[in-house]
Amino acid sequence: MIYICYGVTKSASTFLYQLTEEILVVSGRSCGRIRQPGSAKLENYFDRISPAFLDRITAAARGRDVVLKTHGPLDPGVGERIASGAVKASASIRDPREMAMSMADNGARARKLGLLPFAEIHTPADAIHSLDVQMDYFAAWSSVPGVELFTYNEICFSTEAAIRRVAAHLGLTVNAAAVLTPFRDGSIIGQFNVGKPQRYREMDAPTQALFLERYADLYARFDFDAAVPEAPPPALKPRGALGHRIESTRRYLRRAFLTRSIGIVSPY
Repeated sequence: MIYICYGVTKSASTFLYQLTEEILVVSGRSCGRIRQPGSAKLENYFDRISPAFLDRITAAARGRDVVLKTHGPLDPGVGERIASGAVKASASIRDPREMAMSMADNGARARKLGLLPFAEIHTPADAIHSLDVQMDYFAAWSSVPGVELFTYNEICFSTEAAIRRVAAHLGLTVNAAAVLTPFRDGSIIGQFNVGKPQRYREMDAPTQALFLERYADLYARFDFDAAVPEAPPPALKPRGALGHRIESTRRYLRRAFLTRSIGIVSPY
């Protein structure tokens, strides 16, 4: 089985990807890990996924399940396979205001650590061009029959319910609490920043109006305030460069132990 986790940036797509792999592992399935020479990525992340790439993965996996993560555009051929049921997929979305705020947070951290991704984003408004592209991608992925849709709030604040939905989509039954246990303190959730619900309330009214007008169709389609916890969870503590390295090492070692390498599979 190949399962694709597509997500717009900062929509908890990495967490959903991790949960999907964990569901397979807890269910006793053999989950495949793709080696990526020269890459520091801890997940099976690829910018583009094509039918030919899926065929190469199937050949290399030799019966193992493989979960893929992407932020990239939908290849029409991949969409056809999802619609036919040959490949399964999910797509995650978040309130664009909160996405922009999280991207600005990442920008500040990137500039401090001397990194390139997000460094050009100083304010939420700076993220609009990137969001426009991603909203087009999301529209394509979410229009494919068979793609399971999740909001950020569902993934982060109704996680056990989200786990049950993914498991059902995979045709499995799991103990959602057992799947969630390794992630409860947030320390091995990849790419997770603040984890605070309704962050948009911190945004000034004129900037909110800009986002609400620009993405009006998306706000009409999704209730981004659904699944907000009655008692907000404590925000994760800020982590410096050393903290991120420690967490990345923990994630790497745990994933190396729980999954099996299927070797190098080129996406090109």
